[in-house]
Amino acid sequence: MRKSLALFLILAMLAPVAVLAAGCSGGSNEILIGNIQDLSGPNKAFGLAMTNAAEMYKEKLNAAGGINGKKVRIISYDTKSEVQEAINAYQRLVDQDKVLAVLGPPIANMGIALAPIAEGKKVPIVGLFMDEKATTNSKTGKPYTYMFLGQNSSGAQARAIAAYAINDLKLKKFAILYNQQNAYSVSLAEPFIAYVTANGGTIVDKETFMTADKDYKAQLTKIRQAKPEAIYMPNYPQEIPLTLQQAYDLGIKATILGDNSYIPFATSSNTDPKASEGVYFPYGVDPSDAKLKQFSDEYLAKFGYAAIAQSYSGWDAFGALIEAIKRSYAASKKVTPDMVTTEMNKTKDFPGYQGSLTISPDTHRPVGLPMIILQMKGGKPTTLAKVIPPAEK
Repeated sequence: MRKSLALFLILAMLAPVAVLAAGCSGGSNEILIGNIQDLSGPNKAFGLAMTNAAEMYKEKLNAAGGINGKKVRIISYDTKSEVQEAINAYQRLVDQDKVLAVLGPPIANMGIALAPIAEGKKVPIVGLFMDEKATTNSKTGKPYTYMFLGQNSSGAQARAIAAYAINDLKLKKFAILYNQQNAYSVSLAEPFIAYVTANGGTIVDKETFMTADKDYKAQLTKIRQAKPEAIYMPNYPQEIPLTLQQAYDLGIKATILGDNSYIPFATSSNTDPKASEGVYFPYGVDPSDAKLKQFSDEYLAKFGYAAIAQSYSGWDAFGALIEAIKRSYAASKKVTPDMVTTEMNKTKDFPGYQGSLTISPDTHRPVGLPMIILQMKGGKPTTLAKVIPPAEK
């Protein structure tokens, strides 16, 4: 597994991506769906995972006749990990390409930026942007009309690992190390703190760093001095090997808790197995689940590198969107983005790889979707438990 994941990281850097030019017009026999992903920037591993999964889904769908006799075509644009590029891509897809809906990125900053723009453009986005601020208007407390999340939110993920740490590992004293400039990291840290303090735990130290930082020894030294039982490090892919290695080099013995990006980045060849040993983290799918094997084998054969969490959740998000479009066509010969939006609010029990996907019309986020608690052992993730994240209070 380590070799295939390492190979994924190498090939993802080299993988060519066909990006269609603006102004592509779908004929009467086509359904156009936009795709906004990082395909060449620092987060390309996530963007390629979602794009690949959507293309696989589309190929199977079209081979079976498409939707209402129409073939689906995906128009992809590369964000290059830049928020403005994501905004430009969405506007181009809506104004020029005239897409029916958009598969959005797994990047929180981009989802947050796109949300108010989608309110004006009125074309739905279904993505993996985990920060609740991408789906809920912080001013009104109501969901953004056109934003839908296809995996558990940051808050759900943070509460899942916090509850496991308190209830199953019997830990009470926690420290946190996270990137204060990254919306994803912040959106994990804050609900983790809230859950811990509301359930008898204590935060003994909270340390932050900036995106450009590569040396965290000063922060980790302060954390070591605070003597926590566990350290929660909800960080981005490029930061995970560094934080793990530096904590290990400093001789920190506290239990390490992570986020759903620890695969493949805590299992890559850049991470010392000794540094990741014993780390606990939540994940969207169970790597040991036999039903994933056919998909993962097909994915590996087709793209030359292993599927990751965003491959499976990307399939689920795109699949839920396709089902919403199918229901729209079942009700009318002429389907509009508003009709698809209405049907997305009715998403219930979609049989995804993550589990049964139901999206709440009150939040536009999944409800009752499980998470898998994994632990690193000998450089590999081991399944410990399936949990339903505690509800937000």
